[in-house]
Amino acid sequence: MSKTRRKTYLIKKGLQLRYMGIIVTSMLTVAACVGWIFYKTSWGTIADTPDLSLANLGAIYDQVNQTLLQWIILIGVAIAILSLFVSHKIAGPVYRIEETAKRIAKGDLSQTVHLRHGDELGDLQDAFNAMTVALRNTIKKDREVIERLLNATKTLKEELKSGTKNEETLKKHIEELDMITEEMRYVTRDFKLEDEDMIDLMAETGEGNTTETQTALEEEKSQ
Repeated sequence: MSKTRRKTYLIKKGLQLRYMGIIVTSMLTVAACVGWIFYKTSWGTIADTPDLSLANLGAIYDQVNQTLLQWIILIGVAIAILSLFVSHKIAGPVYRIEETAKRIAKGDLSQTVHLRHGDELGDLQDAFNAMTVALRNTIKKDREVIERLLNATKTLKEELKSGTKNEETLKKHIEELDMITEEMRYVTRDFKLEDEDMIDLMAETGEGNTTETQTALEEEKSQ
């Protein structure tokens, strides 16, 4: 039985309502301006014209169209300039986050996103920087554990090279290596990879067992 998924259209209410307000206000402003210009140019001219013959009405019609065209061009230019400034509040942050993500993908985890005051996507900036800090801390912890593992391995090699046969000492070094290995697993245990998701899915659907069976049969045939 399929579940009915309810769609939530207002996910970021503040951001969405703000831009909805800008769009609706712009449309109403344009409509009001065009209506006022049409009324002023047509009825104003008609009221000032005593002789409303067909020739005069044709001239008034041409004048109204010409005036409306001029105002529509001016309003269009004004809206284009306004939309440029408004869209920059989103395009600018998106560009900065994109460039920072590219640097981080190349291995520079010192990068953080700094948006200007008044820019949109401030919540995304905070979440992105928090992700970078978490990755940075994980890498630092991973390096510390690797350094300890190298030191423990080096010590064990020196003990073996010197001919030490003290079982207690060797057991202590082995336990230390086991502890460091478990710590390395702990550092990255919360990371989830796509390949692991596929393996889990195959295990759930039984595809993994089928693959293992096919591999075993192929090995038997080759023998």
